[in-house]
Amino acid sequence: MAQLYEIHCYHEDVFQYVVARTNKFAEEKVKKDVEQMNNMLSSELKRKGIRYVFAGVTDGYGRSDSKHNRKKQQISDNGLDCNTIPTGKT
Repeated sequence: MAQLYEIHCYHEDVFQYVVARTNKFAEEKVKKDVEQMNNMLSSELKRKGIRYVFAGVTDGYGRSDSKHNRKKQQISDNGLDCNTIPTGKT
């Protein structure tokens, strides 16, 4: 079984999607990447509850079965997702 690390995007406490998945880097490096990604979020996105979370997964097939079976959750009606970058323009 391979050790697999994932970075998940959450909107408040609701899982949105898997941002990245790797088995090529050490756990500590991936955790530092998650911390760095959270630090790069604008204050507006932080106020709206966007955050990144580290997840370690052990699976013989290179994927998390719980993620494979999970139904895709809808992004809230405000249209904001983890890839939204506020430009200040309306």
